[in-house]
Amino acid sequence: PIGTAYNVTVLTQPTNPSQTCTVTNGSGTASANVGNIQITCSAGTLSVGGTISGLAQAGSGIVLQDNAGDNLTVKGNGSFTMPTLLISGAPYKITILAQPTSPIQSCTVTNGTGTITTNVTNVQIVCPAVFHTIGGTVVGLVGTNSGMVLQNNIGDNLTVSSNVTFTFN
Repeated sequence: PIGTAYNVTVLTQPTNPSQTCTVTNGSGTASANVGNIQITCSAGTLSVGGTISGLAQAGSGIVLQDNAGDNLTVKGNGSFTMPTLLISGAPYKITILAQPTSPIQSCTVTNGTGTITTNVTNVQIVCPAVFHTIGGTVVGLVGTNSGMVLQNNIGDNLTVSSNVTFTFN
């Protein structure tokens, strides 16, 4: 009837595919026929992300990529979210476009592919620790059984019996 209030809402959002619908001009008082209510639906926008660990140095140059085109330069260890949101039901594939270069590391991706139906937060980027060798050269050692033992970090022992190049384990 004229003079009666109305309030149009979305009671149940679409689920196949998942969408979010909003109402514009959905409430008021009917003084004549109402025809300007607008329902706008869009595919749900979902994010893809996860965590990165093991980067030896912040700003090392690692770049992640989603679906061969959505790039993200990661500044350090912690959580990340790719910049482009995806619609529900879309595929995602996180790869490493550029490995860290300062220092050089070879990172790997786990849980990097799938079909998105909710926000993805379990992609893991793991970068292995950087190890450097410790060694040198023995010169001027007399005899072939000197009994010399070199030690690194109070426990990494290395027996050297001649003039040689050595590397600790």
